Amino acid sequence: MNMQKMPIVLAGALAMAHPVWAQNLPQDFEKAVAFDPAYQSAKADYEVGQRNVKQSRSVFYPEATFNTQRLATDSSNRTSVSVTQPLLDVQRWMTLGQAAPQQLLAEVNLQVKLQDLAVRLVKASNAIVVANENIKLNVTKMEALNQQALAAKRKQELGQGTITDLRDIEVKSSQAKAQQISFATQLQNALKQYEAITGVLPLANQFVLPTTHSAYGIKALSEYTDQALRAGPGVLAARYSVEIAEFEVKKLKASFLPTVQAQYSYSEAAGVTNSSAYWGFGLSVPLKAGTVYGVDAAQASVVKAQESLRETESKVRLEADRLAALVSSGMEALRVQREAIAAAELSVEATRQSYQGGVRTALDVINALQTVYQVKSEYVGLATTQSENILGLILLAAVNPQDGVNETYRYLFAKN
Repeated sequence: MNMQKMPIVLAGALAMAHPVWAQNLPQDFEKAVAFDPAYQSAKADYEVGQRNVKQSRSVFYPEATFNTQRLATDSSNRTSVSVTQPLLDVQRWMTLGQAAPQQLLAEVNLQVKLQDLAVRLVKASNAIVVANENIKLNVTKMEALNQQALAAKRKQELGQGTITDLRDIEVKSSQAKAQQISFATQLQNALKQYEAITGVLPLANQFVLPTTHSAYGIKALSEYTDQALRAGPGVLAARYSVEIAEFEVKKLKASFLPTVQAQYSYSEAAGVTNSSAYWGFGLSVPLKAGTVYGVDAAQASVVKAQESLRETESKVRLEADRLAALVSSGMEALRVQREAIAAAELSVEATRQSYQGGVRTALDVINALQTVYQVKSEYVGLATTQSENILGLILLAAVNPQDGVNETYRYLFAKN
């Protein structure tokens, strides 16, 4: 077999094979959660954040030091042990209070990464769908061009056609073959990208769209907006950042306050019969001039965090409005596109009949075939884009990413 024709043959085989089942995106999302390198890195960051939270919560644990040394003038080691238990320390209380929003922020940030994983998986799936469907459509177009070439050749033999008609068809056929090579490359790249997320190389013939898609039951815009503002990960992250920044100001201001701690110390020098033990309370009054400037900087950070929260809430409202509008208009666009497909198919048949009757040229038939291919390809693009907009709207409303993938999968691949 000619190696240059291999991509076309393979792509055609992948596209024309009938799938036994549709690719199960919800199951692949579970695989991606366990495999995807970007999400695994986010989990590692989350664990680091959890360790930092635990460290913040240990500020009132007792502190102990042990020291042993031997000077040149000593005949044996000198040993000392001291234990300090913080009793009254407002700065430590602020650090302890800051641990709660820090932990919540770490959890929300991980949730954001999980949403990002869901979006990347659906987009990777859609890239396979688009390439796969374009291959199938292009195969159908090439078959139609071959049939038209035979018809043009018969007419030429009967003296009713021209060599120009045949040459026009050959040009379009060569272009379609070149497109098939490009589509096959796109499909292989999309499959590899999907594998990079899930760890498993999928079968292309399982990414097949139904011929039509039902309307999506969109809720009122206010429901999406209210839920996003109340529990959306982006908004929550901004709110927790404000809390953390406010605690930072309180910590710096508390550093000027006196602290009280219980202390116990013991020391001995063996061989010198010299040992001592002490327990009591200590009072410390820190005086740090530089902290004054630190307070000013921390207060500026609070203002920055508050403005960031306000900006995030504004973006959420705009994004909810945008996605809801896109989903609503997308349903109408898909309906109109299905009508366009039906009209284009009727136009091809009518143009063929006119060509046989000598009213239309072969180029007219080719253009009609190209229009069918174009409107069907546009329908695939609209359907996949609609699924991404639906997923974005679902995730904006703080729905669990797994449930979001489930709902998007049912919309995109459900047979109607």
